[in-house]
Amino acid sequence: MTDTALSWFSSYLADHTQQFTYAGSCTPSFTVDCSVPQGSVLGPLEFVVYTEDIVQLAEDHNTSSHLCADGTQLYASCRPKDFNNVRTRLSNCITDVAQWCASRRLQLDADKTEAIWLGSRANLRKLANHDCSVCVVSSSIQLATIVRDLGAYLVAELTMNQQVLKIAAASFFHLRRLRQIRAASAQRSLSGSYLHLSHPDSTIATRC
Repeated sequence: MTDTALSWFSSYLADHTQQFTYAGSCTPSFTVDCSVPQGSVLGPLEFVVYTEDIVQLAEDHNTSSHLCADGTQLYASCRPKDFNNVRTRLSNCITDVAQWCASRRLQLDADKTEAIWLGSRANLRKLANHDCSVCVVSSSIQLATIVRDLGAYLVAELTMNQQVLKIAAASFFHLRRLRQIRAASAQRSLSGSYLHLSHPDSTIATRC
């Protein structure tokens, strides 16, 4: 990046000040020597540029990655007999990611890190007597049987049972709310009207 584009980014990132207002009082202005203004147009793009090194770190350990706004997923596949190789690769990769975070004023939160082995019931049974945990910094992350990924529930045996149960529970919750609303409101005002409820995992449209 050179010339006008470089000057544009430099002016956007440098010489920023910030102050806080509370109960009608303002703090003195102070210089912001890192980060960018919250809600800025370039914020998402700069976040991608800032974190793209993690992809290369994962590739160096022969591990695939998936970056989200508030988290990073590392994953690899193998046969049951090769599980220890994958476990070691993931642990080493996470160690490098933690060092990368520390060098950029970030912190890897081991308490919010989850690990799960996905496979058929027969293959998972072969791993039952082995230590399949993954090391994160100085902590050992025990395996989960269910994790949530972008609103979807992933079960170790790759079934949809948990996802269906969660959607059904949310649906019945909203239907009970509709019954309460209907009982509390005049029947005439609800006659012929449609209520549309949105849920992260489902959408319900019903006629009252």
